Amino acid sequence: MNLPNKLTMLRIIMIPLFIAAFYLPSKWTLATLNGVCIQWKYIIAGVLFLAAYVTDTLDGIIARKRNLITDFGKLMDPTADKLLTSAAMIMLCRFPVMSFGNALMPVFTLIVIAREIFVSGIRQLAGSRGIVIAAKPIGKAKTTLQFAALLTVLLLGQVFRAIGVPVDFILVCAAVILTIWSGIDYTIGAKALFSDR
Repeated sequence: MNLPNKLTMLRIIMIPLFIAAFYLPSKWTLATLNGVCIQWKYIIAGVLFLAAYVTDTLDGIIARKRNLITDFGKLMDPTADKLLTSAAMIMLCRFPVMSFGNALMPVFTLIVIAREIFVSGIRQLAGSRGIVIAAKPIGKAKTTLQFAALLTVLLLGQVFRAIGVPVDFILVCAAVILTIWSGIDYTIGAKALFSDR
């Protein structure tokens, strides 16, 4: 197994650690701001989330630079990304870290996961017909914005709640909107696949 693939596997291994961070004791607080306790567990989860994202960036750079692109990497790298994002959103459904609370997180999570499953289905259908659907800029932008939004929630959501400025919530909404847009874009681009002709 080459280095990029090892980094991909490391990212997958980090997901259970990321999830476990949410269950660290709530009494471990960094500070109290306007009556809101800034809990270490969410900051630790945010650091693990950032570290996992760094491995994603590194494995891509190394694979391209050293010509180490493999079928395993093509399959597992995007899978690891989807698992990490899904894990973060599912945990945020349970834990109200976001400044605006977690009431809408189940809806956001359903939209994001449904889009990933749908686009994966399109790719699988295209592959069965010998067609390769390349990653689009909008898809990459969606992934980057999702990461930025989730990282902001994890690291700063408690602070934004304390000061009453829902920047993290706005970022998550923007990420969900871009997720929907990219899903529609992929669907339009693959409309020929849905024809029997």
